[in-house]
Amino acid sequence: MTVGVVLMDFDGTLAYRPGMWSQCMVEVLDELSPGHGVEADDLRPHLRDGFPWHRPDQPHLHLGDPEAWWRHVGSLLAEAFLSTGADPLDVPRAVAAARSHYCDPSRFQLFPDTLPALRLLKAAAWRTVVLSNHVPELPEIVRGVGISALIDQVFTSASTGYEKPHPDMFRIGLGGTPPSDAWMVGDSLEADVRGAEAIGVRAILVRRTDDSARRQSATLTEAAETILAG
Repeated sequence: MTVGVVLMDFDGTLAYRPGMWSQCMVEVLDELSPGHGVEADDLRPHLRDGFPWHRPDQPHLHLGDPEAWWRHVGSLLAEAFLSTGADPLDVPRAVAAARSHYCDPSRFQLFPDTLPALRLLKAAAWRTVVLSNHVPELPEIVRGVGISALIDQVFTSASTGYEKPHPDMFRIGLGGTPPSDAWMVGDSLEADVRGAEAIGVRAILVRRTDDSARRQSATLTEAAETILAG
């Protein structure tokens, strides 16, 4: 019998992709436009707005189909690629390559404490659910990094149509579990902690320090131990 549910963010909590989107785009330029001279810092200003998670108050149910989601995001990536002035560059091909590169599980790395923490929760009969503002392919990425046996379900905002901290994203993750029987663990104070607490779910900020957080843990293992003790 399960004790309750632990909702877990993915990027920055369970795993990370070095350089995120900007580095992914540099990798694509390395492949398609050798000698481009573009650095990740050149691309970051063009990626600070336009992703669905930049407007979490606005549901995007119309982007629930993976191809629709990537068409939306692809227009942002296309503009960012064009801003580099890399020549010659087939922009549609570059956008397609960015999707392939970003969703490649081998480019994600687990934090050293991820597996120990997930094993602790699994052994104590907690149900663990990934709840992340992410790409449609997140379930495949979770499998690819080798933690699917320790995860009961994966919800990505690209499929649910809601971005954390929208309350409906958390309600979907809970799946009927009462908020009092749930925890949220993540590295974002606003998206993870504040969003969860707003609907009555206890939350732990991990890998970051913020004096305004009610609960915080330096490591995921420490967070799991807090949940087990609580």
